[in-house]
Amino acid sequence: MIDQARLVARTASVLETRDLAAALAELARPSDLLVLVGELGAGKTAFTQGFGRGLGIDEQITSPTFALVRSYTGRLDLYHLDVYRLEQVSEALDLGLSELLDDGSVTVIEWGDTIAPALPHDYLEVHLRFDVPDGPAPPGESSAPATGAATEAAAEAAAGSAEVFERRIVELRPIGPRWSARVRALGAALAPWTEGGADAGDADAGTGERGAPTERDGVGEC
Repeated sequence: MIDQARLVARTASVLETRDLAAALAELARPSDLLVLVGELGAGKTAFTQGFGRGLGIDEQITSPTFALVRSYTGRLDLYHLDVYRLEQVSEALDLGLSELLDDGSVTVIEWGDTIAPALPHDYLEVHLRFDVPDGPAPPGESSAPATGAATEAAAEAAAGSAEVFERRIVELRPIGPRWSARVRALGAALAPWTEGGADAGDADAGTGERGAPTERDGVGEC
């Protein structure tokens, strides 16, 4: 039985999401696999950009939606996959995923949950989702009149909404022994983005959302 911990952090901007990913990249080892989960616009490519920076990659990382796979050279080489356009799991096998994982590079797959049956049972799942409270309208949807003080108020509200809509919840879920062995290190890496701060990484097996204990699922691993 492999105990699966969920570690949760919050970022306040795209830059913070990239910084968090760069911190996680410090823990990367050859042949690691990260599976990114999240709706459109949740920040999967931004996360990969930060992760690549943490691997020492200088080249600009862009979404491989049409190319499906892009490779980058750094401290550890990176394969960046986007399987959003794949219609069948069998198509993932044609990408040569097993070969990519065997050559010592790190592989990051956007929309990887859509090809779960084709994945090995040993990876880090990174779930990105919007951290948007009920209430504020998206930028540009204010109903305030476009005159005088109301215009200024609307502009300030739009700026505030833009900041709100950059906030993300980042949840890590180690699957299998490879990443489960690094739960404590993952918790320490997330510490700047959790309520517990630097103390979060010292907690037993990491901390969860805003310092709360991580959830644990007794999920079997063959």
